[in-house]
Amino acid sequence: MARTVLLTAGENEGRRSLSRVLRSRLCASHSLLVKLKANCAVSVNGETARLDRLVFPGDLISVDVPELWSETGDEPSLVPADVSVPVIFEDEDFVVFSKPAGMPSHPSHGHRDDTLANAFAAMYPQRVCRTVTRLDSGTSGAVLIAKNMLSGAVERESVTRIYYGITDRPVSFFRKSFSAPIQRELPEQPRRIVTPRGKSAVTHIFRVREKNGFTLLRFRLETGRTHQIRVHCAALGIPLVGDGLYGGTEGILDRPALHGAYLSLVNPVTGRRIAAKAPLAPDMRALII
Repeated sequence: MARTVLLTAGENEGRRSLSRVLRSRLCASHSLLVKLKANCAVSVNGETARLDRLVFPGDLISVDVPELWSETGDEPSLVPADVSVPVIFEDEDFVVFSKPAGMPSHPSHGHRDDTLANAFAAMYPQRVCRTVTRLDSGTSGAVLIAKNMLSGAVERESVTRIYYGITDRPVSFFRKSFSAPIQRELPEQPRRIVTPRGKSAVTHIFRVREKNGFTLLRFRLETGRTHQIRVHCAALGIPLVGDGLYGGTEGILDRPALHGAYLSLVNPVTGRRIAAKAPLAPDMRALII
């Protein structure tokens, strides 16, 4: 059954269109607004309303948010996979998993039914699913998945993300903000490079501790480019342990030493802050703790 969200128009929202208010208050995307319009799922003061209708302060807006594929008119595209993945946070709109290394976040060529999204489909049958944040297959840690079309409209850039990584190369700084654009090195190849022609990418890096020739680094992302941390570390001469694609020392770990440790955001539906921590993966912990 669709979930009903109630809003009261504020003083600063007078004479704005209903669609503009929904975009502002709920981060409603164009595709979601189209679905809501088709399903007559929005009312104002108890009456079904057009999205171009003007809203006045004090108006009570009711939105029926699709939570099941059957309510959207679409068919689920994910094959359920009976795989146990730890849940580290859950509310009405989101679930945060602690993804193990080696599991892709979402389906792709060669991985149609063995991903975190497939595990979500098994745990929440018929639920609408959108993987908001993603981790490379070899990266462990926190991944945020939306459980309905409204929460699925949240922008990835609005999520604060903290990562930990390990390098075995000397780190000369305590903290560094590194801005370097990134793009794919060759078409259809996974490797990325720093180049002026790429998309902007900013990573804030902090040296946390050293042990037995290894250094634990903490990263905070301003952007979320594919392989961003790995590419920036390589460009700085401190590639991550196990990251053979970007020049890291192999044979210590069988995957890049990178872990999504923390994420937070404001739930656009409830206004409450969400925060989730994923414990450092055992293989990385054994190197540095």
